Amino acid sequence: MKKGMIVYVTEGKEEVPSQESLDLGGASRVLGVSEVCVATSEDELAYGWWHLITRGMHQVSCVAAVYDSSRDAFEPHGAPMRLWG
Repeated sequence: MKKGMIVYVTEGKEEVPSQESLDLGGASRVLGVSEVCVATSEDELAYGWWHLITRGMHQVSCVAAVYDSSRDAFEPHGAPMRLWG
């Protein structure tokens, strides 16, 4: 079963690099999912959900995170919430 994860940035939104410049391969391995996308707004969250479903994900989850630009890393907060599947 293919799983996708949306990382919803709640703090540090203005410092998040563009999706194309992020290396999300390591994040997907750490999170145990097939694909990861980053959202900084509710619209991007909805788009990420649609994007993952159209890419064949059978399960889509979301986790809130803070982006730390000094470490160039996301710090998840709380447990992932299943959105679909």
